[in-house]
Order: sequence, then structure tokens, then C-alpha cells
Amino acid sequence: MKPFLIYILQSGFCLAVFYSVYMLFLKRETFFQLNRIFLVSGLLLSFLIPAFPITSPFKTPAAPPAADFASIPSASARGFGSADFLYVLYGIGVLVFLLRFGLQLAKLRRVVRTHGIRRLRGAKIVAVDRLFPPFSFLDIIFINQGPSIDANLRRILAHEQVHIRQHHTLDVLLMEIVLSLKWFNPFVWRYKKALQETHEYLADSGVIAQGFSSVKYQLLMFEQHVGASLFEFGNNFKKSQIKRRIMMLSKIKSPKAAKLKLLLALPLAIALVLIFAEPRVADGTSAFQKKSGPADPTQAKITQVKEEFDKLIAVEQDLRRTLETAQDETTKKELAKKIETVIQKRQQLAVSHNANFIPSPHELEVLFKELKEKGVVLRAELEKTTDKSKKTELMKTLENVEQYRALLKDAARYYESPRPATEEMKKQMVELR
Repeated sequence: MKPFLIYILQSGFCLAVFYSVYMLFLKRETFFQLNRIFLVSGLLLSFLIPAFPITSPFKTPAAPPAADFASIPSASARGFGSADFLYVLYGIGVLVFLLRFGLQLAKLRRVVRTHGIRRLRGAKIVAVDRLFPPFSFLDIIFINQGPSIDANLRRILAHEQVHIRQHHTLDVLLMEIVLSLKWFNPFVWRYKKALQETHEYLADSGVIAQGFSSVKYQLLMFEQHVGASLFEFGNNFKKSQIKRRIMMLSKIKSPKAAKLKLLLALPLAIALVLIFAEPRVADGTSAFQKKSGPADPTQAKITQVKEEFDKLIAVEQDLRRTLETAQDETTKKELAKKIETVIQKRQQLAVSHNANFIPSPHELEVLFKELKEKGVVLRAELEKTTDKSKKTELMKTLENVEQYRALLKDAARYYESPRPATEEMKKQMVELR
């Protein structure tokens, strides 16, 4: 699984692409419902596309350097790094915006409990004794009790009921969650504004479609332009710029051919899917190129384990060569610790995946050479040491080395024969490793 920060950055890139396409091709069109569908779909796809990458028919992964196994410290050994700082910073931002969102919801709930809900012309109304532009949230309309509201009540209710019927609040809630997760992305704030404007265009056109006077409705917009905001996340009567809303009301409807611009969403989504697709496997095959049926997952896993085992052996050899030429004691200790870590990784790999694992011919050759060199070193140390306990320990280690070499000879013979390795042999190999 990819690191979460990389995923959220990729998701933010998708959001920026969808927003750019909207601004370039769709913003000036009067197909407001289709624009709303495009924007909401863009929000959802920006999360889904990088979360479920396909196998690319074009990209092939580069082999990672062997030294990576030794250079990556264990979770218990490494300290607090820059990546951890970014996670903490991102988490703080998410918590701040989620807390802000929760406080706004709690504020709205408090207003409802304080002033109560009453029915008016078939709508749920909360009348508040302070100046603010009317807005709706879910199926409740919030209005102030001023005289200008009473004079234009029918138009205001018609506007807010469009928001309610079309469930614009659901879009608003989704947008706030996305904003909390992508607060660092400048495009998410512009995306929010674009979605709010689309909601207002839909409500304005819905009011005019009910037979209300366009001129009187535009005057109402100006009257409601001044006032304090009670609840930022509601569908507010003055949310978008008044000038732009009036221009949209007066604009000639876009020709039906303009709807074809929405077909841009298909190649756009395909392009983003390919951008974040996983590289194909190293043998050059891919999900698009396989003709002989699906690959055997067990065999693929065995191949992967063998490759990892090979790399660990190569890393250990490089470290041992460096250790032989090292002069500084601190460096020697660090190298010895890394060698021990590599050996432990190799043993864990053998134990967790080795029920059916026998070294490949290449691995046998490498191991033979390694064990021969180790045997020479052990015999030289035996000749030099006079300490009995150390001698006993060296002799035991040498005996294990010789047993392992004998076992590898048996394994080599099995490559020359069609017979599979016995379970006993596999068990011994795992124990000796």
C-alpha cells in the first residue's frame, strides 16, 4: 500500500485537474445540473483513482539498488524524521478543520433548539432575531425576522426550496470533508467556491422557472447582498457573487451541442488512471498483454521471495567486504549491526515464505562461496585463539557451516533430478538459516 501522504497528494492533483477542466470548458455554460454532476463526480473520483491503481501497459519498474535493504533502518531504530513531521503537521491541519466543521454544526443545532422550527407554506422555518442572509440546511430554512424578508418571503422560500429539493446540502457536507482532508491544497478552496456558485445558479434558475419576475428577483439579490453570515456551510442566498448570478440569469441558454464538453470527463479520468497506474511486472507482461490466462499467484510469490533473498545475500557480501577494510571501531560496530539485521531479515523471509523454497542455482553458487570464505576465517581464528570457551563457540559455528554446505550440495543435486526436495530437507534449511 502506498504511503498515505503520497496518496493524498495524488488525490489533490486529480482534484486540481478536474477543477481546471471545469474552469476552462464548463464554467460559462448554463447546463448547471450537468456542471454540478461533473464537480461532485470529480470530488469522488479524485479519491478513487489513486486509491485503486491498475497495472500499466506502458510503465516498467526500475530495479531498486541492493544497498536499500541495509540502509533502511528498522521501525524501532529510526528516530523522528521529516516524514513524521509532515504526518504530524498534516494531522494537525485535518483536526483543526474537522473541529471547525463540528463547531459550525453544533452552532446550527443550538440555533434550532433556541428558536424552534415552525411550518410555513409547507416548509420548515427557523426565524432568527438577527441580521443575516437567508439560507437552508438539509430541509430547514433559516431566515431573519426583518421587514424586507416579509415582503419577499415567497421568492426567498422558492429559492431555498430548490436547494432542499435538489439536496445541495449533501454536496456541501461532502465538500467540507474533502476540504478538511485536503486543507493544504489551494485548489480545494476554489473548488468549493465553484460548487457553491453552481448551487446558486440552480436555485436562481429554479425560481425563475416557477414564474417569478426576473427583474424583481434581481432586485431581491441586491437587497440580500448586505448582512452577516450565520452559518458558513449552509446554502446561502448571497453565497456567490451577485453580479455573476445576474449575468447567468440574463445569459442566453447554451446550445445543446455544448453538452458534448462533458464527454471530456471520460478521457480525463482515463488519463488520470494511467498516470497513477502501477508499473507492469519485470518480465514485460501486463494485465493487457497476458493471453494465456491469469498468472499463478503462488509461483509469482515464490519468484519474488527468491529475488528478495538474492538481494539480501548480495547486500551482506558487500557489507562484509566493507567490514574487512574498515579501520574505525565505531564503523565496524555499525557494519556488524547492519550485517546482523540483514541476516535476521533473511531468516524471517525464510521462515515466513520458505515452506516450498529451495535456493536457485545462482543462490547455491553465492552461498557456497560465502560459506567457503566463512570457513577459512573460522579456521584461522581457531588457530589463533587460546580461550577455551571461544574455541568451543568457533567450533560449533564451523560445524554449522559445514552442515549447511553439505545440505546445499544435496539441494544442488535436486536441480539435476526431477524429484522434489523432501520436507525434511526444507525444514533443515530453514533451521540452519
